[in-house]
Amino acid sequence: MNARPARPAPVCEDCGADVWWAWGLHGKKWTPLVPERYALEGGIGRFEVWRDAHGGLLCKHRPEGERGDMDQSWRGNHHNAVCAHYRGEATGALLREVRDAVPLMEDRDLLVLGHRLRELGDAISAQIRRRAMQADADNDRE
Repeated sequence: MNARPARPAPVCEDCGADVWWAWGLHGKKWTPLVPERYALEGGIGRFEVWRDAHGGLLCKHRPEGERGDMDQSWRGNHHNAVCAHYRGEATGALLREVRDAVPLMEDRDLLVLGHRLRELGDAISAQIRRRAMQADADNDRE
């Protein structure tokens, strides 16, 4: 029998935020999504989301910039992108794992890791600058 498990409650157990639950076609599990629709083109969101014949949500992971193939679909973002509890827990766990792996890595792998971390740092700095510039622009309009 291929019955789906019951859909979880529409509230995150960790942070209390509202979530949309979509059945993930790749993982065959319920996927918590931010309750917002994003544009298919040029928007944020890692999932293509659409309604099934019964009105429920289905989703499929899509790489950035890849347009989905379902009619009347939109982009959706995983709830973990905005869940403060998850962000703190996940980033802490990743940091611990990387720290444990560094002494065991070969020089070549360390150079690749260092390059990727610099790219990530640059992306974080760029995002902070964009937000600061947007806040300045919003303040100038007031």
